Amino acid sequence: MPSSIIESVDAAKRRPILQRRLMVLCVMFFSVSGCRQDYSLAPPANSETITVTVKLPKELKTETMWVMYRSPICKSIRRGPSGQRMERDGHQSVYKELERQGESDLYQVELPKDGGGACRWHLANVTFGVEYADPTRFGENVTAGGGGGVVVIFDYNDSPRGGADFKVDGDLTIKKDYYPWVDEEFLGPYKKTVGLTGEGSIYLSYRALQARQVYFEPVIHPDFVVYSAGPKEKKEGNYTVFTYPDGSVVADGQSKPDFWKLQSLRTGRARECLSVWQYERCPDRRPRLLPEWIPSPEKPGFGQYLIVDEWGNALPIYDYRLVGADGRISRERTTNKGLTQPLPSSVHPLREVEFPVWKP
Repeated sequence: MPSSIIESVDAAKRRPILQRRLMVLCVMFFSVSGCRQDYSLAPPANSETITVTVKLPKELKTETMWVMYRSPICKSIRRGPSGQRMERDGHQSVYKELERQGESDLYQVELPKDGGGACRWHLANVTFGVEYADPTRFGENVTAGGGGGVVVIFDYNDSPRGGADFKVDGDLTIKKDYYPWVDEEFLGPYKKTVGLTGEGSIYLSYRALQARQVYFEPVIHPDFVVYSAGPKEKKEGNYTVFTYPDGSVVADGQSKPDFWKLQSLRTGRARECLSVWQYERCPDRRPRLLPEWIPSPEKPGFGQYLIVDEWGNALPIYDYRLVGADGRISRERTTNKGLTQPLPSSVHPLREVEFPVWKP
């Protein structure tokens, strides 16, 4: 048999193997270069946009934003531990810098909600945040640490950092307190960083399906710095030592500063007063009486006022003293719905409102 015929037969036998290998390579690397299918983003000119705005304190700078688009058409295909085929929505990542708006302290980016293209990409989530612009102000070899991060999810998928901690309707406004946290680590390579410590984890995660405006305002308190030093020897009972702005030292096994302690030191209020979850134990609930006169349906000519705490919650069984327009003095306790006892309309509007300590 002529050698040319033998070569063509061998090539024909090898072709299916080469085709299969090519298909495997296409599956593995489709998100980078694509195989026949065009995986590029191509937002239409009339795409609805989502605007992300950061109000930036002078000490901080914005981090590069990680933007993720997903597609239910262009699947990401992988093999499981047993070789089974696993499909999930494909994804594309884009990185954006927030741009300063004129001479203001607002930094902004607009993102097409519709990513377009043959894959019909849609905006899935964004990850962004702030960090210290000049970490060396805290020491010669200090580098920027974590904290001050935000993840916003616009669909029903998880983000690369997991699911959402909070769900919101409509546009999203985030305003949070942060404190400088200078940390030294001795185990492994030595490092000293300054990050931001706030309520919750390094990244606050929100699901905002209808949001078209996302606003983030980190409020930094530069005069309340917390320092920490990790253990120098890995040994049971060796914990990170935290030194707070008042000079107190704590080593209780926690991995991050006590945010509510910092809030208490700055405001001068008991920590229970600063959290809605602990507010029932607050010794100073700062009540206020709402000015609206509420007529009593059961008693014509009488009405009530509502007394609430600083969070706007009704204060049941709470002491009050009222002086009415007619000089009438009422010293009672609110009902279990936070309402005053029924009062004649002649007391409205009130002259004085007090919340004395009750003495039975």
